Amino acid sequence: MMTSPAYDVFISHASEDKETFVRPLAVALNAMGVSVWYDEFSLRVGDSLSRSIDKGIAGSRHGLVVVSRAFIEKPWPEYELRGLVTREIAGKGSILPIWHGVGHDEVAGFSPTLADKVAIRTGEAGAADIAVQIVAVVRPDIYAAHPRHELQKLASGDAVRELQAELDDVRRDLADFQCPHCGALQAEHAVHGNGEDEVEITIYDCGHHLEDGVSVRMCARDPDFPKLDDYDLEYRELAPKLWECTARPKTQHARRHRVGSVKGHTKEAAALAMVEVYRRSAGYPPDHSVVIYY
Repeated sequence: MMTSPAYDVFISHASEDKETFVRPLAVALNAMGVSVWYDEFSLRVGDSLSRSIDKGIAGSRHGLVVVSRAFIEKPWPEYELRGLVTREIAGKGSILPIWHGVGHDEVAGFSPTLADKVAIRTGEAGAADIAVQIVAVVRPDIYAAHPRHELQKLASGDAVRELQAELDDVRRDLADFQCPHCGALQAEHAVHGNGEDEVEITIYDCGHHLEDGVSVRMCARDPDFPKLDDYDLEYRELAPKLWECTARPKTQHARRHRVGSVKGHTKEAAALAMVEVYRRSAGYPPDHSVVIYY
């Protein structure tokens, strides 16, 4: 027996765009009766964040993708987009793109498939007007049942202001579960060990990793994120055709972001692997031509 989707739309976005556009859009859609999966609506303290997001993607009829420069640069929204594309290919949903401060060339460089879709541009309308356009696609029954001016009133009226106040409270609660630098969601929080050996571990989806509140792997958006030059690269020949490269931190910032050791068949291969490990930790897309051995 097929289960009906729980949500009309799943909103995929970068946290940097919440204040300027995404939150007002989500509030307006909700006020008009659209069922929205949006982190500030749908996440509660104690939820497994990645599992909740996967469930939201799987349970939504449409994926609303707010493409901005911040979205293009960050790995977590790209993970959400891949999930939405998979559902669209399987015929289980559709993607509705919104271009927020980006042009065709930027979107095409990120995703040619996404650039080929007809998109809404935020420079041409505000969040309330765009919400009405979205309702016409995702909930034609609501759109047909109300004159457009009534929908616009719903999208920008008292109901929106009341919900906005509630969201402000939720946002403050969620802040404790987001990376302070990029807004990525908390992936793990646990206490390991016992007694004096007890260590509190907090890991965010961006890779930011804390142990007892001290950063051991920094967020790439942290202004203090180290450069590769902040490490001394040491090489050892472990065996014929097996070299190890170890990154030894030489600055305070580097000591807060562990890179570790990698191996390669040659010294040059180990060096390339180390550069790739650093690049990935800094949020760059992976170069799959580089083989990494740990």
